[in-house]
Amino acid sequence: MERREFLAGAAAAVTALAAKELTFPTAASAQAAPAQTLVTQLWSRHLQWVGTQAQQVADPFGTGVKVGEACLAAGFAAVDLTVRNDGHVHPSNVATHLPLMLNGMRSTGALCDHIGVNFAPPDTLGKPEWIESQLVHEILSVAGANGIKRYRFNNAGGVSFPSNTFGEEMEAMLARVRVNHNRLAEINAHYGVGGVAHTHASNIGTSVDPYVHAMRGIDPNLIGINLAIGHVATAAPGTTWQIAMRRAMPYIKCTAVEDLRATVNATTGALSLSRAQPPGPNGTGNGVINWTTFYSLLGNGGYSGAAESQIEYSITGANGTTVSLNSAFFADHPQFVSGNLTPAVMIAAMKHDSDFIRARALAAGWAAAQII
Repeated sequence: MERREFLAGAAAAVTALAAKELTFPTAASAQAAPAQTLVTQLWSRHLQWVGTQAQQVADPFGTGVKVGEACLAAGFAAVDLTVRNDGHVHPSNVATHLPLMLNGMRSTGALCDHIGVNFAPPDTLGKPEWIESQLVHEILSVAGANGIKRYRFNNAGGVSFPSNTFGEEMEAMLARVRVNHNRLAEINAHYGVGGVAHTHASNIGTSVDPYVHAMRGIDPNLIGINLAIGHVATAAPGTTWQIAMRRAMPYIKCTAVEDLRATVNATTGALSLSRAQPPGPNGTGNGVINWTTFYSLLGNGGYSGAAESQIEYSITGANGTTVSLNSAFFADHPQFVSGNLTPAVMIAAMKHDSDFIRARALAAGWAAAQII
């Protein structure tokens, strides 16, 4: 299908998709959902240290092998591969490099049917130039042909509400976003993939509900939500995130799991939340997210998909220097050149997280056979 056919059919797609009714599962149907699995997955941004960026461009297959080996050593089953300019596969190289890197990863036994891209559907109507400028067709055609089932978008920003917008103006923004979600859904259907919008602070959907509104009437298998619970719980602590999860469950097709630490300023009484390394497989968390409740909600809501680690907390490196892992480290980064970060240090941190995912999911009622 040519681009002009997509553009000509966009209006019809909006009407047709908006007419669909979304069916929410009952408790009984959710419990009886077949082949419900939880896949331990790692965002490949945290595995870019397997080589320099130049090495990864020069040898995508060999890089894929190293990524797969590191993923398995850290206790994860699957990789969510970055396809963006600062990631493992540059969009301009996707036709040649993505198949090779996938083959390399899969040769190790690691799974990879997710990628992360920098698509950002806007809140503007008219001609959808963003589809061409963001290389949507180029990336998704290759991804779909090589076994990718899902991609994460709005990773590097997206539409957010200006501080001076209220009520009807916000509703109008969401309606415009829905038009572009519909356009993306039609493209996804053609290539056999699904997209999930990442919930974080620079997007409309940190609190989930705006995304649900902007996806209304669209098949969730084509356009859904990547629930980054560390982001959602930061915006809606206490039990509010649990209500948001339950309300959005039919749309949640991927999850990013991050633990949070709460601190209170002794002088002002102000509450602040920050990323935290999980306390260990036998711990329950750092007080903000009840992980047993989180995984129970996923199970009872019929969820089947990835539990993906995003390693964004700080650790003490081999040289005793504290370093935030919320960065894309290549092998020639000063932290690795200095020896403060090493492959062993990184693998140990990530193994800690994969063990925690499995332990808390088991405690929440998932069977061992369901956790990959």
